[in-house]
Amino acid sequence: MCELLGDPEVMRHYPHPMDRAEAQAWIERGLARYERDGCSFYALELLATGEFVGQCGVLIQDVEGVKETEVGYLLLLKHWHKGYATEAARACVAFAHNERRAPRVISLINPANTPSQNVARRLGASIEKRVLFWNEPHDVWLHL
Repeated sequence: MCELLGDPEVMRHYPHPMDRAEAQAWIERGLARYERDGCSFYALELLATGEFVGQCGVLIQDVEGVKETEVGYLLLLKHWHKGYATEAARACVAFAHNERRAPRVISLINPANTPSQNVARRLGASIEKRVLFWNEPHDVWLHL
């Protein structure tokens, strides 16, 4: 997780790359989400080797005062452009709709984050609106 969250390129659309203590806090927030919401990020691994690829998951986010079901993804740079984010996000969208019975599933994506936009497009999502999230503009991509 330190490699993932500490990489400036991976974290380009987050407030900043994280140090070890911040990565530990990220993990602890994820565990708290499991307790509170019953979902969070999942570790992604290559089936053949078990190598850590990144994370993807279902998160409950407060978006303009509304609890939204979000699918988010974050992969190690060396695993970009291999289809892993799309595969994992597709599975998480299906999980959110089918298992959690979420009436809506979104992804919050910084307007400058073209790789994440491309994943959302491949999943058939489209921009619904722009909001402020983490004090930055983010597009709300709606997954149907």
